[in-house]
Amino acid sequence: MPIAKVNEAGDITILKHIYFECTASCSDCCRVNSIPVTEKDAQRLLDNGLEVDQFLESLSPVLIPSTNVKGGFIKAHMLKKKPFVKECVFLDSNLLCKIHSFKPLACRLYPFAVRKSDEGFIAIIHPDTICTFIDIDVKEAKSNTIEIVQNLISLLSLE
Repeated sequence: MPIAKVNEAGDITILKHIYFECTASCSDCCRVNSIPVTEKDAQRLLDNGLEVDQFLESLSPVLIPSTNVKGGFIKAHMLKKKPFVKECVFLDSNLLCKIHSFKPLACRLYPFAVRKSDEGFIAIIHPDTICTFIDIDVKEAKSNTIEIVQNLISLLSLE
């Protein structure tokens, strides 16, 4: 679901007002999702003292359907999960992220995603989101959509 468009100049057009605040108390996103790891993510994890076998599920990449290219795929590695419980290996017993300050881009963007378009970028609610902390169609006064989109774009510029 598109929430905003951002043109090449960085101008934001709101398409749908939403309100979102992560309470970090449920950690469902860390327990359910498979997290792709980009090359830059992997390098950041290595730079912070982790070894490849601590964060990659496998050295063999998987193909993920691309939402940017019709019929296309993205080759990615997946973040390691704990055996049996299948939650992120970096989720501690208090449901907090052990690598929060340098976690993968997909984790930093979730429950949102950003897609390239002919006009720039489109910020969307991730199509597979399980997050229950997103309020859709809220009044503009309650909305924090602009702040969310600015944060998403700033994260992409760091990548």
